[in-house]
Amino acid sequence: QPTLPPARARVAALLGELGEGVPLAELATRIGGHPNATRAHLDALVEEGFAEAAPLPRTGPGRPALGWTLAEILSVVVSHLAEVPGSEEIARSIGRSWGVERVAAPSRPALVAVLRDLGFDPEVDGDSIRLRACPILDAAVEHPSVVCAIHAGLVAGASGDERARLVPFAEPGACRIDVA
Repeated sequence: QPTLPPARARVAALLGELGEGVPLAELATRIGGHPNATRAHLDALVEEGFAEAAPLPRTGPGRPALGWTLAEILSVVVSHLAEVPGSEEIARSIGRSWGVERVAAPSRPALVAVLRDLGFDPEVDGDSIRLRACPILDAAVEHPSVVCAIHAGLVAGASGDERARLVPFAEPGACRIDVA
C-alpha cells in the first residue's frame, strides 16, 4: 500500500471528516489553494483506491458535479480492531483523543458543535443530547462495541466530562448522550 504524500493525506483526512459525497468546491475551500490542485489529489486518491467519486444530484443544466468519499478503509480498521483484546478501551482512548483535539476548551457547547460538524445531527433536550444521524452507521451496526466506544470517547474528550454517557441505539433512529 503506498504512503500518501502530506498534502494528499490532508485531503484524505478531510474527506474522512466530512463524510460521503463531498463536492470539490467544499474540499478546495476547506483545504485552501486552487480547486485544480485539490482535484489532482482526489484523482490520485481514487486511482490508489483510497477514495471514490460519484455524481451528485443535478442542480441545473450540464454534467452533474462529483461527490467524493473516502474508501471503506474505516470498516477494515474497525473489523480488525474488534478482534484485538481490549478493543473497547483502545477505541474509547482513540475517541477521547479525537474529542480533545477538536475543541479549544472542552464543554457541553463545544461537544454539540463537534457533533454537528461531524454529521451526528444533535438535538439538545434538557440533560440529554439525541444523535439523529451517524456518519458511519454501517460500521456502527456491524461493530457497535468499537464504533460506539470511539464515539463515547469523543463525547468525553470534547465535553471534558468522563461521566457523560453515550447510549447507543437508545431509541428508533437515534442514540442518546446523557450528561450531568
